Amino acid sequence: MKNLLHGYNRRKTLKLALGGAAATAATLLASRTTSTSATEESDSPRVGPVKYTSFIHPTAKINTKKFAIGAQSLIEGFVTLEGQSARLGNASDLQDNNRLLNYIGALRGVSYLGDLEIGDGSFTAHGVTFLGKVRIGDACGTVIKAVVQNARVGDASIVGFTSQILGEDPLNLIEIPEASLVLFGARIKSQADVAANIIPVPAAFSLFSSDVDQENLLLARAYNLLYRAAARWTPFSADENSPSNPGANFPDVAHAFGKLSIGPPTVDRRGTGVLPARQATLGDLSFEVFQPLSPLPTPSTPAPDAGGLNAPPSNSPEAGARFIAPRVVSPELVDNNAIILGGVDLAEGVVVGLGSYLHGGDSPGISVGARTRIGQHTSLHELTFTSLRIGSDVTIGNRVVLHGPLEIGNNVTVGDGAVLFGPRIGDGVKIGAGVLVFGPVEVTTDVPPGTIIVAPGNEGLIAPSHRTGWAAGQPSRLMLAQWQRARETGGGCGCGVGAMIHFCA
Repeated sequence: MKNLLHGYNRRKTLKLALGGAAATAATLLASRTTSTSATEESDSPRVGPVKYTSFIHPTAKINTKKFAIGAQSLIEGFVTLEGQSARLGNASDLQDNNRLLNYIGALRGVSYLGDLEIGDGSFTAHGVTFLGKVRIGDACGTVIKAVVQNARVGDASIVGFTSQILGEDPLNLIEIPEASLVLFGARIKSQADVAANIIPVPAAFSLFSSDVDQENLLLARAYNLLYRAAARWTPFSADENSPSNPGANFPDVAHAFGKLSIGPPTVDRRGTGVLPARQATLGDLSFEVFQPLSPLPTPSTPAPDAGGLNAPPSNSPEAGARFIAPRVVSPELVDNNAIILGGVDLAEGVVVGLGSYLHGGDSPGISVGARTRIGQHTSLHELTFTSLRIGSDVTIGNRVVLHGPLEIGNNVTVGDGAVLFGPRIGDGVKIGAGVLVFGPVEVTTDVPPGTIIVAPGNEGLIAPSHRTGWAAGQPSRLMLAQWQRARETGGGCGCGVGAMIHFCA
C-alpha cells in the first residue's frame, strides 16, 4: 500500500483511512473506567482525557495499584508504569517511552514496588527510567535517558542527559539538593557521590525547563480536545446536524491516535523552524487536516509573501494552528505498534520498529530519507522553531533518542541507546552505542561507544564520574543558526531551547 494520503491537497480533509491503531481502538472508549484505591480514594482515569485539561495517551500502560494525575498534565505514548503508586502533580508530564519499574536490589535481596511522585510543573523527557521509590520535586526536569532509582530530587533541579542516580535502599533515598544540575553522564551510587556530580543549575537550563513544561502543557490541552473531537464528546457532538459536530470526514479515535496519528493544534504556536513565526489565532482553527509541506523547507525558507518558494503564506491556516497528518510513502513498513504523529515526512522504504514514536507535534519539521531503518522504542522529536532531518540509507538502533535541531547525513549508523541533540552528523559516520552528542557541533568521524561530545567550552557539563571518553566537538554554523533562530523567535523572550546557545556558541 502506497502513500495513504497520495493525491490529496494539504487543505483537503483527511479521509478515514490513516492506518492501523497503535492500541486496540475498539476498547478505547470502554476503557475510561475508574478504580478505587485501598483508601477508598477515587483513582484518576488511566486513558484519554482527564477532565478538560489533562491527557493520557491510549498506548500508555498504567498498571500501578494507585494512580493520580493533576490538572494540565500529560502522559505520552508508550509510557509504562508498574508497581504500587504513580502520582503526577499539576502541569507535569511523562514523555514517550518513560518507565516506572519495580526495584530488585542486587544486595541483600531488597525489593520495592515502583513508587513515583512528580511535583507541579515538572517534565520527564524521552526514554527516562524510574526504579523503586522516586520523588521528583516541583519545577524539575528529568532529561533524556536518565535513570533515577531510590532517590529524591529537590525542587527546581535538572537531572542531566544520560545521568544515573542509583540508590540501593528505598528506605534511605539519595538526596539531590534543590536547584541542582546533575551533570551529563553522571553515575551516582551513594550520597557521597552527589557533591562531585552536581552544579547549581544554570539559568539557561532553568529557562529551557520552563519552556519544555509550557509546550507540554499546551499539548495536554490540545490532545484532550483532539480526543474529544474524534470521540464526539462534549464540547463536541455526535449529532451530524449540530454545529459542534466536527464533520463526517474528521477521523475517529482509532485513526486520530493510530500508527499514523493526527498532530493536534495549539493556538499559542508562534511559528516553527520550517514555518513563519507568527502568533496563531482562533481564526486559524477549523476541522481541516493538513499534510506536511513537500519538499520540507529549510529553516531559512521564507513564506511566499516574503519571496520564498515553499513555506505557506504567513496569513494562511497552514502557518498557524492546524491539525496535521503525517505523509508516509510506505506505511506497511511502519509497525502497527509504532506512532508517526503530525508533521512527519517518511520517504519510500522507511522502516519503523515497535514502540518507536516520531513526534511532529511541536514543530512539523521531521523528514526521513529513503530506506532508512528505525529500531524499536526509539524517539524522534523536535522543539518549536527547530527541525530534524535524516538522510537516506541510515540505520538507527533501539532506544535511541534523536532530538531537533538535528541534521543526519546519508549512510549513517546510530548505535543502540545513543542520544543526539543539536548536532550535524556527516555522511557515513558511525555513532557507537550509548553515545551522547549535545549542542550545535559538526561530527564527521566515527564516535566510539559511550562517548560524550559537547560544544567547545561546555566540558564542565560532563560529570567527573563519566568514565568512557568525552570530547569537545567542532562548532557547526548551520546548526548554530537553528539554535539562534529558536532563541530569537521564542516569543520575543530570548528563552527556550535557544537560550542554551550561551553554553554552546
